[in-house]
Amino acid sequence: MKMDLSQDGLATFGDSLVNFIYSLALTRYLGRPSGGRVPNASLAMALELAGLRHLAPRRTDKHGLGDAAEAIVAYAFLSGAMGIEEASEIVERNLSEDVAHFSRRKEVLGRAFGELLKEIKNRLDL
Repeated sequence: MKMDLSQDGLATFGDSLVNFIYSLALTRYLGRPSGGRVPNASLAMALELAGLRHLAPRRTDKHGLGDAAEAIVAYAFLSGAMGIEEASEIVERNLSEDVAHFSRRKEVLGRAFGELLKEIKNRLDL
């Protein structure tokens, strides 16, 4: 399977996957069932932090960058390069208490998913 970030459905599947990974990581981090959505702004930041911005077209907005990050996570999962359990562990390790504060959540998630994307980048040689 060749990675094509524009492949129909890859970002859509990735959106669900990213939110599940975050919800699982957050549940473990907080020690109680919890859930949430990862904002596109956080995923755009993660793409930059991981050095993967070049995979998206030059003038892509935050929504498009978020879609690109979601597609990368989906591709890593579908290709067998990274499972949900390991992905959620990476995100959990990189959460901080600021994840509970709405005003700082985007940045915390950007850093945590940036670490996940860095690991995916290394495994997929992106």
